[in-house]
Amino acid sequence: MNDDILDKLVRAGKIAGEAREFAVENVRTGGSALELVEAVEELIRSKGAECAFPVNIGVNEVAAHYTPSKETDITFRIGDVVKIDIGAHVDGYPGDTAATVEVGTRNHSAMVEAAESALEMCIEMVSPGTTVSAMGGVIERAITGAGFKPIQNLTGHSMERFNLHAGLSLPNIKNRDRSAIKEGMILAIEPFSTTGKGKVDGGSKGGIYRLMRDRRAPPEISTLFSRIQSSFGGFPFAGRWCDDLHPQVSTLLPKMVRMGMIMSYPILIEAGKGAVAQAEHSVLVNAAGCLVLTR
Repeated sequence: MNDDILDKLVRAGKIAGEAREFAVENVRTGGSALELVEAVEELIRSKGAECAFPVNIGVNEVAAHYTPSKETDITFRIGDVVKIDIGAHVDGYPGDTAATVEVGTRNHSAMVEAAESALEMCIEMVSPGTTVSAMGGVIERAITGAGFKPIQNLTGHSMERFNLHAGLSLPNIKNRDRSAIKEGMILAIEPFSTTGKGKVDGGSKGGIYRLMRDRRAPPEISTLFSRIQSSFGGFPFAGRWCDDLHPQVSTLLPKMVRMGMIMSYPILIEAGKGAVAQAEHSVLVNAAGCLVLTR
């Protein structure tokens, strides 16, 4: 890895971390999720990066893949457990990070701390040759030892340039995968702890999309596809980001989903409707262990 790439990774991680801390400080009772994510996304852009995906807000049993829009905005309430998942990239090199905030109460502080402790314990063991199964085992023991369940069908992931999910999945439980991490890998490690069943199910569509394939389509759809590709590349994007790309975007996006040109991410809900906490950092694996990019 040359110095230019390393510099871009460090910058992306630093900006993502700053955006995470800004978001944590600005979750408040009665606050709008839409106003928060728009402020976070603008902060990322103002610092010279781009969003690697729309800011995800997961409240209580919602674990992932919800981003608000004007039509689906929510306000935060006392006692809400709010996950904030943020991605930034510099020239395609991504940083991915998340934190959990409990709004105005401390009823779930132990569950939040379980996810955070699992993350730190996993980071400490990262080095070339460590297996993904061993990493999952550390996360699982940390969370179950605190009296909670890890979410078994959510994982961390390896990342590459313009690619958030580059092929390696990092489980939150011990499994049989003996794949070893290697020097130079960029990893997003993200434990999830819950009071529920330890699984998520897909719910309704959450306003987050990703390009799949171009195909023959009416001119207005082909035009929108090209503009999305030019604006966001292979990274996930929000429907609300497309308002300026085409005047008929609200009707064209569902058609593009049906045609298989884009995919829509389902909102992921804890199967037992249990509260969920998340913690996440991106790391660069090196000979000595790893460099945490998103502190």
